[in-house]
Amino acid sequence: MTDSTNTLLLESFAQTLSIGGQTFKFPPLQVHKGSLVALLGQSGSGKSILLRQLAGLMSSSPTTVRHSNSTAFIFGRNGVFQHFSIRENMELCSMFASRSISDDDITDCLKRWKLFSVQHRNASQLTPQAMKVTQIARTTLLHPDLVFVEKPLIGLSYEQATQFIEWVDGYVQSGGILIYSEESAQVFRTLSPTYINLDGGDQNLRTIMNTHG
Repeated sequence: MTDSTNTLLLESFAQTLSIGGQTFKFPPLQVHKGSLVALLGQSGSGKSILLRQLAGLMSSSPTTVRHSNSTAFIFGRNGVFQHFSIRENMELCSMFASRSISDDDITDCLKRWKLFSVQHRNASQLTPQAMKVTQIARTTLLHPDLVFVEKPLIGLSYEQATQFIEWVDGYVQSGGILIYSEESAQVFRTLSPTYINLDGGDQNLRTIMNTHG
């Protein structure tokens, strides 16, 4: 992967990992500012395992090094504090941001993602779609250096998906890194991501890294 700024924010070394009788072989990665990276593979290919390792949600030392100040993870399911309202979820996570986030910033974000009318509902009362949008809104509010996403468009309406794609485009153009796991190469295809195809299982010897323009 190349980047005009040549600033390396994430580096992962080649590794072999055995889980539940399956062996996964993952390639070395160097990810620079302004990168959109897709981990592609069918169920069982190890893409979710690799994504979580890169994000630091699974033990990966010393295979992964993150040269960044802030990260965010958007889960395919849940990903919010169940006994807090949408707004409280936003407020709580903003406490860990490296920049000041005002109440007005949170309100504007809730309105932008059409969550303002339900902002005081507990997450446990939300539909899976609303929880996914809450995670996305929270991430756009914090604007971290690295964003990791499981199945980024699943469960979103056409309007929500379009809005998220537009945000991702601007985020990457501004130097952010977004790495996501998916089964379909069609997701974010118009943004020309770098594809990392994982075969999975004991036959995961054909791990290929291709850049598609």
